[in-house]
Amino acid sequence: MELVKARQEFCEILKEKNIADYENNITQIFLHVLKTTKVNYILTKEITKKQYLKAKDLVLKRANNYPLQYLLKYVEFYGNKIKVNKNVLIPRNETEQLCDIVSKTANNKNVLDLCCGSGCLGLGIKANTNANVVLSDVSCKALKVAKHNAKINNLNVKFIKSDLFKNINQKFDIVVSNPPYIKSSDLNGLQAEVKFEPKLALDGKADGYYFYKKIIEELPQYLNKNGEVYFEYGVGQAKTIENLLKKNFTCIRIIKDYYNKNRFIYAKLKEDIC
Repeated sequence: MELVKARQEFCEILKEKNIADYENNITQIFLHVLKTTKVNYILTKEITKKQYLKAKDLVLKRANNYPLQYLLKYVEFYGNKIKVNKNVLIPRNETEQLCDIVSKTANNKNVLDLCCGSGCLGLGIKANTNANVVLSDVSCKALKVAKHNAKINNLNVKFIKSDLFKNINQKFDIVVSNPPYIKSSDLNGLQAEVKFEPKLALDGKADGYYFYKKIIEELPQYLNKNGEVYFEYGVGQAKTIENLLKKNFTCIRIIKDYYNKNRFIYAKLKEDIC
């Protein structure tokens, strides 16, 4: 079958379903099915019936808002190849920025990625620094994915299954976390694609601050002198998290993302010099 005809057919399917950036979606699906490079894809004229049917199956799933990243199974994140499936959140560009911010100061430090999910943050830091990195999550299924990602990227890190700090028995120089922060009442109103992602990684309980409150309350006893924390958070949550930090932290700094939105917050333990 001619590739161009299959592409036209599939583009029409996604276009009718109002899938954003549908042409690029089709390109990514074909690259995945054909197991080829962009250069070779451009030169490809014909595909087999088997390739056509496999691609169509993925296109129909995408037409029902199933996330493209889950269909492709892997994403590129801060230089690493990261496996993603229904048990972990899909890494966002904003989180990649947080990874870059932390990596600039993490050399030779002990770093904890709390609520690690796929491991993208901690593994990104490890790949770009000499840090000693520990990744922790309450979900066995998420940790399985994170361990796979450490293996395929040849990264030596430690994993701990823990409900926040429950099984953590050491102190760190840096704790970085992107915990669940969506209000439970807002979950049903999320974008269709996001509803396929694990609720465990999205649900921040009634007010969206449940995990920030618990982490910030216990955090001082798990930080070394000069210890630092970095959080990612949702739109409009900066001030509340800043106020939660003020009791035991100083040098608090709100950081904007690539889109000029308040997205991250940094703080140091008190008694430290900024």
